[in-house]
Amino acid sequence: MRVKPKLLKYFFGYHIVNGVAVAIGVLIVGLASSGLFGFESGMAAALGALCVSIADTSTPFSAKLRILPLAWICASVPAFAAAFAGGSHLAEGVVVIVSGFIAGLLIAWGRWALPLSVLSLLSLVLALGAPAVTLAARLNYAEMATFGGALYIPLALALTKLTDASGRRITLAEVLREFASFLRRVSGFYRKDADEGEVCLRVVEQQVSFADHLQTARSLIASAAGRPEATRLIAALAAVLDAFDGVVSMLADHAPLRLAHGSSNGAPDGASASADDPAAQIERLLREMAGDLDALALDLVVGGGQLSFPNREPELDAFSAAIAAMEAGQGADPTVLRAARLTRARVGLALSQLASLPALLTSQDAAEKAMAGVDMRAFAPPVKVSLDVILQHLRWSSPIFRHAVRLALALGCGYALTVLVPGLEHGNWILLTIAVIMRASYAATRQRRDERLLGTILGCGAAGALLWIGSWPLLFAVQLLALAVAHAYVKIDYRLSSFAASVMALLALHLLDPTKAPLVAARLIDTGVGALIAFLFTFLLPQWERHSAPGLADGFLRALRRYADRSLRWNSPEQDYRLARKNLLEAFSALGESATRMRADPEAQRAVWPHYSKLIAAAYVTAAQIVTVRLLIRNRRGDLDPLASEKLLDATRRAAMAQLDFAAPPPPPAASQDGHGETVFAALRQRCEEVLREAERLRAIIAEIWTPAPVGDQKGEGRAHDARSDDRAAL
Repeated sequence: MRVKPKLLKYFFGYHIVNGVAVAIGVLIVGLASSGLFGFESGMAAALGALCVSIADTSTPFSAKLRILPLAWICASVPAFAAAFAGGSHLAEGVVVIVSGFIAGLLIAWGRWALPLSVLSLLSLVLALGAPAVTLAARLNYAEMATFGGALYIPLALALTKLTDASGRRITLAEVLREFASFLRRVSGFYRKDADEGEVCLRVVEQQVSFADHLQTARSLIASAAGRPEATRLIAALAAVLDAFDGVVSMLADHAPLRLAHGSSNGAPDGASASADDPAAQIERLLREMAGDLDALALDLVVGGGQLSFPNREPELDAFSAAIAAMEAGQGADPTVLRAARLTRARVGLALSQLASLPALLTSQDAAEKAMAGVDMRAFAPPVKVSLDVILQHLRWSSPIFRHAVRLALALGCGYALTVLVPGLEHGNWILLTIAVIMRASYAATRQRRDERLLGTILGCGAAGALLWIGSWPLLFAVQLLALAVAHAYVKIDYRLSSFAASVMALLALHLLDPTKAPLVAARLIDTGVGALIAFLFTFLLPQWERHSAPGLADGFLRALRRYADRSLRWNSPEQDYRLARKNLLEAFSALGESATRMRADPEAQRAVWPHYSKLIAAAYVTAAQIVTVRLLIRNRRGDLDPLASEKLLDATRRAAMAQLDFAAPPPPPAASQDGHGETVFAALRQRCEEVLREAERLRAIIAEIWTPAPVGDQKGEGRAHDARSDDRAAL
């Protein structure tokens, strides 16, 4: 069964299970509280549960045990602060500013803490807008909201337990889907008119999404390590990553471009490659592999039959025949032939790994054999909550501190407008808009602004039509559906999430106070005002992407050094290699996200962009060369002399790490040695030389842009940490 990739993304994923579970949890809280305390108190409890539910994301049960109680505290404190400050504009303004500052600092804990920042401000805005006049009424709202949030936690944990098993399979299916999209992006390299830099950026952008889904799957599956099904899923994840290694190594030596530009011997200049050209064959094969993965992902989620992966040996044989034809022809370019052989070997490796997925997913013995010596629990990121981490950012040089200041002042400005401007006295939607739009970087804020405006306009229109119908059972049902959609698609499509959130909020206001006319038009005005304020305040103490780029480059170089250290060894423990690869993927993803955001910065702030794109392309090729050495050792170990290979690898590792160590002077250029020959050891020696040449090229490109911090420089480590934390917040 084949489904379009975009439809797979929208209709099959753990985000849907998570969104439905959140809606069910909030529904149960609302119904139970309404039955016990009355409808208005029940709505307040449901809103409290809604705030806590924002932190109920696709994380393991063990992580939710720590995150959800923290979310409850982050929601309860602002609600009570707003209750006590009510009636005094000055006190409310102070609460808004202080809450905004604290919410901005919370992102120092990492990406997982971003929902805490948002839900704390949402709780504040809802408390400020609650239809309560007296202190007793305001405190009653805060108490019921707090009660609802507390009641939601055991429900969320119970629903997580119920959906954990299916959720783990779904997250693996999402990894397969994202890897399929990655293959489609890589296929762009094999077009004759391919722009290497542009295609590389598109590949890295997709790798960011792949790495994000991979981390979610790792967390959920590794948390169940030891269970039979989890072992099979972990083994399948490992096979996908080994296939990923094979695909990345295909990019070594600029092989795709050499194939695309050199395999059509005799073709007129500017002519497209024919369907029988090796480059066209590989492009088509990668797209077919992507389709096969999409089908397997769908079968994994909804299929009831036996899992399978099509046999692609005929396509590989056809490619081998094309290589043989190139060899037999006169004047064949040796570099093109070498690129074709490399591509044949690596795509064959990737296919063999993907073809093993059905067996790994159905056979416990095969899964346990594949994962021998690897403990996947080490790959699950811990949830670290420490006040010291936040205190470290209480300095002017910290991007997170400056973001907290911007957010606090923007919220203060929005609140001042609601007090001073006639017609905006009920404009808490302005504060909500600022809270959900503002991010730590200009580019992320601008994107959120545009998506929020479009989603709110459409959502207000839909809500207006529903309110005109006026059937409360229908409105209540649509509100729950909107809650599920808003929660499920916040990362997939923020426009859709914003649309659903607008519908949900307007219907909630109407159900809470049916006698009050729905302020659909007012919400549109509030959204525009809030979006404008959020955007204008990005220019206060601005955080342009060029500011964090050096720190990201530092972090990437450190990850690349660790990866080279683990890969360029004759006997490297599988666990060490996989952990180093994980860290490199995350560092590479940070670079890719930064590149995407930098292109959205103002023109005056993008002077470094041409060099930055060159850096990412060079980094990718360097990593590809290291992967190629690793795969050559693993696949041809029996044909290599252990002592000679270990000596060669040790020398290569020391030289490569010296090239990537900016604390030391650059080593001399790698010298090419004669006598490469046709032996496996000669091929290994040539690969090692190419690793050093690419590392030297990468160092030269980075030196053109900035001087990275020395590897052992603690100050540099701090800059890299700040940048990575800010990068998480910008998402």
